[in-house]
Amino acid sequence: MIPLFCALLSAVGFYFSLGLGDLWWLAWFAAVTVLWLAFGETKGWHIFLASFVAMALGRTSILRAYSGSLPPFVLVLSICGIALGFSGCVMRARRIYRTFGPVTALFTFAVLWTAFDFLVSFSSASGSVTTPAAAEVGMPVLIQSASLVGYLGITFLLGIVPADIAASLRTRTFPPVLIAGVLLATNTAYGFWCMSSQPSDTVHLALVASDDAIGNYRRDDRTATLKALDAYVASIDKLQDTRIQLIVLPENISRVAPQWREDVWARLRALADRTHATVVAGFNTYVDDAQRNISWAFTPGAAQPVTYEKRSLVPGLESAVYTPGRGPVVLPNGVGLEICKDMDFQAMLRKDMVQTKPSLLAVPAWDFDKDDWSHARIAVLRSVENGVPMARTARDGLLTLNDRYGRMIARSKSAAGFTVLIGDLPLYKRGGNTFYDVIGDVFGWLCVVLSVGPVAWPLVRARGSAERRA
Repeated sequence: MIPLFCALLSAVGFYFSLGLGDLWWLAWFAAVTVLWLAFGETKGWHIFLASFVAMALGRTSILRAYSGSLPPFVLVLSICGIALGFSGCVMRARRIYRTFGPVTALFTFAVLWTAFDFLVSFSSASGSVTTPAAAEVGMPVLIQSASLVGYLGITFLLGIVPADIAASLRTRTFPPVLIAGVLLATNTAYGFWCMSSQPSDTVHLALVASDDAIGNYRRDDRTATLKALDAYVASIDKLQDTRIQLIVLPENISRVAPQWREDVWARLRALADRTHATVVAGFNTYVDDAQRNISWAFTPGAAQPVTYEKRSLVPGLESAVYTPGRGPVVLPNGVGLEICKDMDFQAMLRKDMVQTKPSLLAVPAWDFDKDDWSHARIAVLRSVENGVPMARTARDGLLTLNDRYGRMIARSKSAAGFTVLIGDLPLYKRGGNTFYDVIGDVFGWLCVVLSVGPVAWPLVRARGSAERRA
């Protein structure tokens, strides 16, 4: 009964903090009960089942957004694969606890959980979308360590803090929880120090999205495409805001055939010239003998747009239709271009930022409605890692403006009618200059190397015992 209770208690914490959960503070406590169980005398298979069930039930929050949209095997892997990895980390930490004591065990769990989170990011289907670190975007002061070692620094803290608490509760001693307190205090102090810096400039932006103003994005339909685009243009013309410097529209508003591409360009070109603003809008069209998900960026006075082609495609929904493109792309005015799922891949984004050093990112996106904040906060992690502000416009999602520290300057939910979000985005130095940009995923690889010991040691010990018996 106790293992079941511990599993359900942790499951509640995971459900409301990870995935589609948004209670950031729960992520620090969710794993405590199953780790407390692991550090006791409960049978191993009970602990394995409890930790697996806890994470699996917690991960089911994603079904609210993706059930019926993503392939079933992707959903099963996203739930059960993460749960299996979590339970494996708990079991290894349990073995280390019983042999070397609580302090070694809590560091072991944090290292293993971080290494697993890092290895999952190599999946071409998901990248880092499953990371527990995203939960802390709701409290920006706690995520500034991402600018030092990437999002994995946050994952490490989310592993070691509950392990510390569990060890202190199990041993009824203070040293483990004091370690957690020191680490959290140091991380928080660093966050406040980072966020105390002042911007050097601001840019005045407008994000515009509609869940209904959509052309036909599956086949060529000139009438539907121009109707949707004209609706966007009319909505922007109503703003009468002559200070706007950048306008960002959503991803994949419609499919555009090469034969009448110039009709779309003419409208976007005229809009950029009329508003004296850079206009970034997402479509799909035929480029270099392949259908691609793209964004076009028109600067005032430009005859043709700068084209960016999406490189990371949603499995099944996009990968079966589009061909990945090339990148990165940055405009002469310092605006970097990415599209939606591109922001899920930390290594690719880091290379982009180091190479182009944009002043801000313009990101057209298309989400799954209920995953609005869940997916937006993954992109925010990239902002913090690389020190670059972001303007993200999502259809069926959120319109967000965040600074380089992940603070939300403005945020609004897209709707059937037009949602317009106007704000001043603080600018600092160019992006791509953080310590993380210098060292890359060194911390992740370090955790992978360190995890070899806890994983291999029980096997070596068992072999030695077998040889002695022989």
